Amino acid sequence: MKINILLLFVITSLHSFSQNTIDFEVGGAGASWSWIVDDNGSNPPLEFVSNPNINGLNATSSAAKFTAESNGQPWALTYTDDIGSVTFTQENSLVKIMVLKTVATTVAIKFEDSSNPSFYKQIEVANAVTNGDWEELSFDFSTAIGNTYDRMVIIPDFYERSQTNTIYFDEISFNSGGAVADYNLEDIDFETSGFGSDWVWTVHNNDTNPAVEIVANPNPTGINTTSTVAKFTSKANGAPWALTFTDNVGDFTLNSNNKIISVKVLKTVFTNFGVKLEYLDPASNQVTNYSEILSPTSIVDGEWEELFFDFTSNMGTTYNRLVIIPDFAERSQDNISYFDQISFGGTAGFNDNLYNTITMFPNPARDMIQFSVNSNETFDIEIFDILGKSVLRVNDVQHGINISDLNTGLYLVQMTLGSQQATEKLVVK
Repeated sequence: MKINILLLFVITSLHSFSQNTIDFEVGGAGASWSWIVDDNGSNPPLEFVSNPNINGLNATSSAAKFTAESNGQPWALTYTDDIGSVTFTQENSLVKIMVLKTVATTVAIKFEDSSNPSFYKQIEVANAVTNGDWEELSFDFSTAIGNTYDRMVIIPDFYERSQTNTIYFDEISFNSGGAVADYNLEDIDFETSGFGSDWVWTVHNNDTNPAVEIVANPNPTGINTTSTVAKFTSKANGAPWALTFTDNVGDFTLNSNNKIISVKVLKTVFTNFGVKLEYLDPASNQVTNYSEILSPTSIVDGEWEELFFDFTSNMGTTYNRLVIIPDFAERSQDNISYFDQISFGGTAGFNDNLYNTITMFPNPARDMIQFSVNSNETFDIEIFDILGKSVLRVNDVQHGINISDLNTGLYLVQMTLGSQQATEKLVVK
């Protein structure tokens, strides 16, 4: 009796199908299931074909073949409800899939509630192998542990394409090993024994969205002697706000102890580095609140520098997503940025007196903005649009500046007084 109960538990804790891998083999799982193709031009059906390369990582007989049409949506997809009910646990939240592609683009796996599709979790990973060999990608759904879904969606070629691409996928498995450590705003140091290196970092708005890499520190001297760091490649064809985000931070509320976020960065271009905090409503999967601060880099000689982002005005607000925008600018070439040691409450070396020294008003404003200054010193003003482009710079300001040439919209006003710097949002009417 105990054996039967245990067997029933194992089967139901994995899925309603009787094995742990969707292998598309005759007598296995997947090939006999119903797969719906959507948002893909004429929506050619998913095919089950002989494995096009039985050497190397994947020696199975059969695989799934998806034809992403040139006139299909970037998110052309296929989904199945035959997977049944899936509840993520620590034992099955690391989903792996074999892919064979000839283009380096994003693959996305999404699990959703078929009766309420707005309740879903989607993870995106870029493939790197395009020479006809199989590659295994891992999708960490540990932030969805405890959630139950009954539909699996595969987006094999998440990219705006100008040609038809053929993608093969196979061996979808459910494994333990996701990032399930208890995180309480410790420093994100990207070390194996620390936080960040095994988290899900999703890349958006960056052309083919190459993955964030965890690499050896390119300069383990000076202010940053850690072993490993994060590497982000901002593509020439990416948006100025090419970014990466993680939900592994969990829910946190800003207070006097964590309101200042510091990041160590190493860049070769003088551009803005952005930190954005968002709250993603778990019921609607919509971002319902956010705050963003940009800070320019001032060192481009291969040395590390530390940037500070003061979220004092957002104290009391709860967030659950951390967004990093390493190279907030229009670019004509690929730029590499390294970042490390993301600290909540990292006030060492930070002087917040500037927020107490200069007050900007009115806000919203139309033609002029004024500054109330608690000293006789002058300061510099630089205003950036939402693309990170500098649109106005005025030095030696003491009382106010004319903004009548600015279009209606949202801007960031950067105030610099000596070595101190502060950034505030400005709405131009």
